[in-house]
Amino acid sequence: MKIPNYRAYAISITALTMFLVFTQKLEASPGDSFFNRLQGTWQGDGKTLGMSAHLQMKWEWVLGSKFLRLSLKNEMKSGTGQVQVFEGNAYYQPSSEDKCAGQWFDSRGASFAINGSIDGDALTAQWGATGQEQGKSVYRFLEAGKLEVVDSVRQKDGTWKEFGRFVVIRQ
Repeated sequence: MKIPNYRAYAISITALTMFLVFTQKLEASPGDSFFNRLQGTWQGDGKTLGMSAHLQMKWEWVLGSKFLRLSLKNEMKSGTGQVQVFEGNAYYQPSSEDKCAGQWFDSRGASFAINGSIDGDALTAQWGATGQEQGKSVYRFLEAGKLEVVDSVRQKDGTWKEFGRFVVIRQ
């Protein structure tokens, strides 16, 4: 009768366990991607077009986790106290860890193509097209649980004019 080699079994089991843990970490690493860091509900105050405003954003994976949808609601308060509401939805489709494309739709009836790129802790989403309104939205992580949102529109001379700025907090 042959005696089992327990040392060989132990080494095999250890190697298999390490392999499974390593491959699970590889599969989980996209969870640390910039796009996944955006996921969740965010709220905060700031300014839009010179008015005090409250911004609500929800980022969630939809359509089989192929798109990251941004649902946005901006409640602006004029100097007379009148509240104006602007809403929009964007569908971002990451093409790599630092690039995405998408489409924006809003309550004005506008729709724009989006091209996004990530640099460090910031996503810059450029939207619009030549001959149309063109702008950019920059989403920058400031610290754990805080995100700065800065919106700008391209002027006729090619310069950027900021029209919105917020710091939102993860809810």
